[in-house]
This record gives sequence, C-alpha cells and structure tokens, in this order.
Amino acid sequence: MAKTVLVVEDEQSLNNAITIKLKKRGYNVFSVTTAEEAIPILEKENIDFIWLDILLPGMTGLEFLGIIRKKPLLKDIKTAIVSVSGSFGVKEEAKKLGAVDYIVKSEYKLDDIIDRVTPQINGK
Repeated sequence: MAKTVLVVEDEQSLNNAITIKLKKRGYNVFSVTTAEEAIPILEKENIDFIWLDILLPGMTGLEFLGIIRKKPLLKDIKTAIVSVSGSFGVKEEAKKLGAVDYIVKSEYKLDDIIDRVTPQINGK
C-alpha cells in the first residue's frame, strides 16, 4: 500500500514540483500552502509523513509542529522540515519538536531532497 505524504509548502510552484515528483515515485500526496489548511487533512486522512516548510503565512511550521505533537493521534507522524531558514536555534527547536530531518532548500536540488526523505517516508 502506498504511503501518504502531506506537503505543506507556501511557494506554489515548488509545492507543485514536490507533489509531482512524489506522485511519480508512487506516493499518495496531499498538498497545501498553509499550516491552517493542513490540520483538517491530518484529522481526516491517514498521513504517514509531513514535508513541512517553516516560513509559512499565518501559523509558522514550528507552531504547526508544536500543535500536532500535542494531539495523541497526530503526535507520531514523521515530519521533515524543508526550509530556506537554517539557523541553529530553529534547527534545535525543530529537533525538540520531533522533526526527523531538517533540510535547508538552498543546499540541495529538489531530487536530492526527495532522495533523502524517501527512506524516512518508507519507515527506514
């Protein structure tokens, strides 16, 4: 059975590219541009993995991660932060909130980021 990924990325063209590439690899994908849109999806769908940007309009990615970590049915969903922001403090906060990875977008090509998160999506 295919794993399901929730992409939370506000840059629409990047969101579309991530979604297309993940679908080509056989994943089911839900994509949204705000954290506020992501919460109802998490409550209705069986999400295996969250691809999360930090700098989002409205609620930030870290605020979102803090909220879902407090919800018993959502707290264990693996989440990778993929963001342009890579300060030490933000990385540490993400780690405290249980992010399985923190990837700075500008340091990798999109295909390389997908290669890096694929084992995490698959539970390896």
